[in-house]
Amino acid sequence: MMDTMDLKVSGITSMPGGTYGTVSISGSGQIMGDLHARMVDCSGAAKVLGDVTAERLYVSGAGKIQGNAQATEVDISGAAKVEGNLIGAQMKVSGAVEVQGNLRGQQLTLSGAVAVGTGIEAEEVYLDGVLQVQGLLNAEHMECFCGPTCEVEDIGCAELVVRKCKRKKHLFEKPGAFVLKVHSIEGDRVDLEYTKADVIRAGEVRLGVGCRVRRVEYSGTCQAEPGTVEELVKIGPAEVME
Repeated sequence: MMDTMDLKVSGITSMPGGTYGTVSISGSGQIMGDLHARMVDCSGAAKVLGDVTAERLYVSGAGKIQGNAQATEVDISGAAKVEGNLIGAQMKVSGAVEVQGNLRGQQLTLSGAVAVGTGIEAEEVYLDGVLQVQGLLNAEHMECFCGPTCEVEDIGCAELVVRKCKRKKHLFEKPGAFVLKVHSIEGDRVDLEYTKADVIRAGEVRLGVGCRVRRVEYSGTCQAEPGTVEELVKIGPAEVME
């Protein structure tokens, strides 16, 4: 890719896909086909009618990728939409972002409002905002500062921490409202606040203020605020503190 030319698309312009060095798309520019580049920088109302593969991918403004996107470093802000999968080792996603397929990476930093159609898979996830996932979120470590209301179908995580968003209260937030709604959580250590769940299966469980869980299965310790658990089941030697 060292000898490839750069590409700059601005205004209302369409260019063919291909292999380039640095690609800059602004205005209402669009790429007609798959795009391979060392760096892709999309701003304005940029659109790629195909897959994107790059070392670095930056999307701001109203970027849209009608395919899969994969890069070593991903930074997406503004209003962005990826109709396929989004894959990146180091990923920062903010603003209003929709990924219709899978979101995969090593370190994910998510803020603003992020919607994922299929699932999330990562080593580390840090969330400060609102997240909607229609599938499984699987991570080694996840720390969530959720705004109302985050919804995830299922979570599998070695270590999970959930708190209210650190920002100021949202306009339509109700006092004491849940910030995370999830069907099931499985993990080693689970530390939750303001979370509504059907089933939690974990070694160590802490349920703080604002939680409501139908069933907890634990093998280590369970510390729960009064009234947060409907059914508590010990599946191994355990200590219960209430």
